[in-house]
Amino acid sequence: MAKIGRICKEYMVKELSRTLRENSTLFVTDCTGLNVSDLGKLRTSLKSVKTSYFIIKNSLGRIVLKNTDGECLVPLIEGTIGFAVGGTDPIRTSKTLIKFSKDSGKLKVKGGVLDGKMLSEPEIRAISLLPPKDVLLAMVFAGIKAPISGFVNVLQGTINKVVYAINAIKTKKEEEGAK
Repeated sequence: MAKIGRICKEYMVKELSRTLRENSTLFVTDCTGLNVSDLGKLRTSLKSVKTSYFIIKNSLGRIVLKNTDGECLVPLIEGTIGFAVGGTDPIRTSKTLIKFSKDSGKLKVKGGVLDGKMLSEPEIRAISLLPPKDVLLAMVFAGIKAPISGFVNVLQGTINKVVYAINAIKTKKEEEGAK
C-alpha cells in the first residue's frame, strides 16, 4: 500500500506537468522572505493578467521541469521557488513580476521559458519594458496601413487633378460662351 504523501506528490507532479505543458510561458522566481500577505498581493496582481503563481518544493520542481520543456530551468531551482505560469500576455506577466520585485525587494525573478526558449533575468527585464501585446499589434497594423494609405492618397490626388482640369476647361468654355 502506497503512502498518502507519495500519492499526493505524484498527483501534484502530474497536475503541474500538465499545467506547464498547456502554457507556453513560465517564470521562475525566488520568493525567499515574502510573507503570506505579500504572496497574496502577488497572486492577486498576477491573477489580473490571467497568470497563476504557486510555490513548489525544489525536488518536485526539478521533476516537473524535467517532464516538460522547462528542463533548461532546473539549475535555477534553489531556495524558495515560485512558478508564474500561463497568462495570455507574457509582457504583462513580466511587467507585473518585475514591478512587484522592485516594490517588495524580496522577490527575485531568476529566469523563464517563453515558447520553448529559455529567458534569463535580464531578458525578462527587457521584455517587461515592451508595450503590451495589443499596443504592439496596433503598431504593426499601423505600419502595414501607412503605405496603403499613402498609395490611396496619391491616387486620390491624381483623380482630384483630373477633376480640377475638367472643371477649369468647363469654366473657360462658359466664359467664352458668355462673351
